[in-house]
Amino acid sequence: MQRSHAHSIGRRAALLPVLLAVAGLAAGAPPAGAEPWPYMPFDQPHGLGNHYGEYQNYGGGGYYHDGIDLVTPSGPVATYSVSRGTLTHLTYNEPYYSGLMIGQPIANGEGWLYWHISSATMQFDIGDFVEVNDYIGMTAYWPVANFHHVHFNQVRGTGGYPWSWYISIGNPLEYMDPRPDLDPPVFEAAYQGRRFGFAAQGSGTVLNPDALSGNVDIIAKVGDIVGMPQWRLNPWKIEYWIDGALQSVPVTNSVTFTGLIPNAGTESTIYRTISPMQTRANYDYRDFFFIVTNTDGDGYVESTDGAYYWDTAAFGRGDYWVFVRAHDLGGNAVTDSMRCTVAGAVAPDIFLPAMSHDYGFVPPNSTVTWPMEVRNLGPDPLSVRTLAINNPRFTANRSRFFVLPGATETVLVSFTPLDSQGYTATLEMTTNDPDEPLVQVALQGEGADPSALPAPATGGSGPCVHAVRTLPGAGLEVRFALPRAASPTAEVHDIAGRRLRAARLGTLAAGEQSWIWDGRDEAGSPQPSGVYFIRMSAEGTEVRRAGVLLR
Repeated sequence: MQRSHAHSIGRRAALLPVLLAVAGLAAGAPPAGAEPWPYMPFDQPHGLGNHYGEYQNYGGGGYYHDGIDLVTPSGPVATYSVSRGTLTHLTYNEPYYSGLMIGQPIANGEGWLYWHISSATMQFDIGDFVEVNDYIGMTAYWPVANFHHVHFNQVRGTGGYPWSWYISIGNPLEYMDPRPDLDPPVFEAAYQGRRFGFAAQGSGTVLNPDALSGNVDIIAKVGDIVGMPQWRLNPWKIEYWIDGALQSVPVTNSVTFTGLIPNAGTESTIYRTISPMQTRANYDYRDFFFIVTNTDGDGYVESTDGAYYWDTAAFGRGDYWVFVRAHDLGGNAVTDSMRCTVAGAVAPDIFLPAMSHDYGFVPPNSTVTWPMEVRNLGPDPLSVRTLAINNPRFTANRSRFFVLPGATETVLVSFTPLDSQGYTATLEMTTNDPDEPLVQVALQGEGADPSALPAPATGGSGPCVHAVRTLPGAGLEVRFALPRAASPTAEVHDIAGRRLRAARLGTLAAGEQSWIWDGRDEAGSPQPSGVYFIRMSAEGTEVRRAGVLLR
C-alpha cells in the first residue's frame, strides 16, 4: 500500500549467490503468457483494492502505486508463488511491511514481488528454489479498512544478486489468467455536472466550455472496478479525440498503465492534483481526474507530456465534440463525450426543405424511412447539437452532426407503428444557428395495412388536405379540397394531444378551399411557436396534418 518500505537483504544474503543461475534464468523470468493468481483458487480472479499506476496520497505526498493490491476483507490469507524461480530478496519490517521477491538469481534479473507478508509465516530463504503454486506465507493483518492484501508486482532486481531492491517493469494484471471483468470503467461528471472539465493549461483557472480560448487542458473523471465495488481504481488505458466540422484531433493515447512505472514526479502530468477537479486517492476517497491532453500520444507518462494541450487558437471558432474512451483489462471500453465551443461569432443558416412529413399508412411492425435534408445556407459550419424525437415509434440515425457551408446532410428518420392507430411526433434539433437555435419538424403516420382499408367511394365527400402553410405571425393556413359540397369541421391540437380550437366551417361548395387558424385557442389566448396538428373531417372521413406555428 505504501510507497516506500524499510528493507533488508535477508537471512542468508551471502548464500548461494550463483546456484541455480541457469535454471532460474530459464524458469524465473515472467513469461508473456498467463500466470495463475497468487491466492486460491488459482484459476479464478480476485478483487483489486489498488491498480498499477494508480495515484495515491495518504498525507505524505502523491505517488504512483507500483503494483496491484489483491484484497481479502475477511482477513489474512495464504499467498502462493505464481511462477518458478529463486527467492532473490527478503525484507523484515513487521508488522506490515515484510515481503519477498522470487525470480532470476542474477543481477538485474526479473521476477515477482509479494509484499505485506507476515515474516513469521515465510517458507523460504534467499537462494531457495520455489515452484509454481508453492505456499510462501500469509498476508499480514492490515489495521485500516479491512484492507488485508498482498502487494503484487512484476519487477527487475537492482543492486546485484541477491537483489537489494527493485524497479517496477509491468502491470501484473496483464499476466493474470483468467481475468474476466464484468464492470466496465465508469465516467462521472468532472465539473458542475458537466461530463468534462476545461482549464487553462497547467492552472486552476476553469474555462467556460461554451467560450474556450487559448491553451486548454481537458479533464475527465473516470474510474474502474475489478471485483470490489468499494474500491474505485484507475482504468488501464485512456484515449481522447476531438471532432470538428473542419478540424479534428485524431484518436490519441493519453495513458496506458503498462510497462515501466512512470518516473516519480510525473504524477501531476496525467493526474490533475490541484483544485478544482483534484485527484484524491486514499482509504476515504477515490476521485481520479485525468488531464487527457497532457500526452505526446505514446501512452507513457513523461515530464515533457505536460507541455501538450489543446491549442484552440489553431482551430476555427465554433462547435467541437470531445470524446474520451477508457479501457480495462477485461476487454471493456466505455466512451463519453461532450460538446464545447471555441469562442467567436458564427453565422450558420439552417434550412429544411420540409418542416413536416406524413408517412401515410404503414403496416404494423413494418418500417418506412424518410430522408430528411438539412441544409446550411450560411458562411460558417452548422452544428446540429442534438436531435431527438418525442415518440419512440419514430427514430433517427443521427443525433448530432455538422453541415459545412453550402452543403446538405441527410438524416434517415424512420417510422415503425406497433398497431393500427394514428401516431404523431415532434423531431427537435438544437443548433448553433443564432437565429434558429431550436428547429421542430412535425411527423405523423398511420399504423394500418393499406390493402385492408376500404376503397374511397367515388364522389365521396371527405376532405383532401393539400398542405398546411405557415403564416409567420398570423397562424396556419390549411388548404384542402372537397369532391362535393359538405360541412367540414376543423380542429387544432398541440403536441400533447390537447384540443385547442374547434371550428365548424359551414356548408362549402365542392372544389379548392382554405381555412386559417389564427394561432389562438378557444379562449382567444395566443399559442406559442411550435408544432400543431390539424384534424379536418367531413361526413365520417377524417384527415390529419401537422403544421409549424411561428410567432
